[in-house]
Amino acid sequence: MADVELDQVVVRKGDAEVLRGVDLFAETGRVLGIVGASGSGKTSVLRAIAGLDRVSEGSVRFDGSDVTRTAPADRNVAFVFQNPALYPTRTVARNISFPLEMRHDSAEEIRRRVDAEARAHHIMALLAKSPPQLSAGEAQVVQIARAMVRSPAVLLLDEPFAHLDLQRAARLRGEVSVIQQGFGATTVLATNDSLDVMSLADQVAVIERGRITQVGPPLEVYERPRTAAAALMTGDADVIEVQVATDDIGSWLEHPGFRLRAWQPGLRAHRGRRLQMVVRPEWWQLDDHGPVGATVERVNRLGTTTSLWCRVGGHPLALTLAGSAHGADPGPVTGRGLSRSAPEGHTPSRCGCRPGCLRRGARRPAGFGARRTARGRPARRRVSWDPASPPAGPGRGRR
Repeated sequence: MADVELDQVVVRKGDAEVLRGVDLFAETGRVLGIVGASGSGKTSVLRAIAGLDRVSEGSVRFDGSDVTRTAPADRNVAFVFQNPALYPTRTVARNISFPLEMRHDSAEEIRRRVDAEARAHHIMALLAKSPPQLSAGEAQVVQIARAMVRSPAVLLLDEPFAHLDLQRAARLRGEVSVIQQGFGATTVLATNDSLDVMSLADQVAVIERGRITQVGPPLEVYERPRTAAAALMTGDADVIEVQVATDDIGSWLEHPGFRLRAWQPGLRAHRGRRLQMVVRPEWWQLDDHGPVGATVERVNRLGTTTSLWCRVGGHPLALTLAGSAHGADPGPVTGRGLSRSAPEGHTPSRCGCRPGCLRRGARRPAGFGARRTARGRPARRRVSWDPASPPAGPGRGRR
């Protein structure tokens, strides 16, 4: 186990700077999730830690010791790549045992460690198979097992669940979490999937164009993103451009589809400016008397939740309601509000609708699940937030 610290790391490839003054700290035994869009530099951070990419400026330190110029083989780092890299001529067992063989462990120790890792990942039945006989999911599990078998000080995961089906990915996230906590390796996970960082990471770092723009606990970044990119990379979100207006009482957020009172104390200083307002789907509620007029264009009932696609002043907007939300006219559901964070102790309530409440004459076009009136026009609803819970912080990011 080792603390990992990057201090003003710059990585250049040709004339391009892929990392621009990156500062990061991964605490011993914890999981640091680096999230960003494709090409943002998250894999380059992992390669700099592993020593696979030369650091042009700055330093990489393990437990305070500078390893910037240390060879990759001497860093005690295991790297799990996005695409499984297994030796096709070796069995699964011998693929897992390879790093132990390279450091000349005894045959008994190798057998014990391989069996223990295979049991932990539920792949005992695969040990005698060769990589060409494995599915993509199985091959990725084997690669992770091979990385963990030698108990590295630092474990680097580069989008390890990207090629797995949903069930296998969910199961493997749980397995990786349990096993990682068991042997305590400092883990750095690079991904563009919000499920990965929200379920595995202790700290989240958002990277944009080679720069770290925000670092914090997953829920803090989710509820208080500093940029639109941070919001989009940590969960579903809509980014709406609004203009700030003020009066004697306070501030307003103006949009072609609505005009909302804003409670953020520092917003008056941005009078006349156009800002980006980040809104999570679960922060809305349906209300026939709400201040935001919205046209519900499509409804997807997913069982535990219902997703609504609306249009507000020409801008597409997503809503998420608890429960099945049957019928054309769901009842009010407590929402979080148009802000970047929810009130302390807030928990969304269940949908108040009952099965069988589809309004007489309503129709849903086949294949779309869209809710329309008897005349076939999209149903018009009002969208609002809980007036008892004003926004707790500025919900904006500069253009």
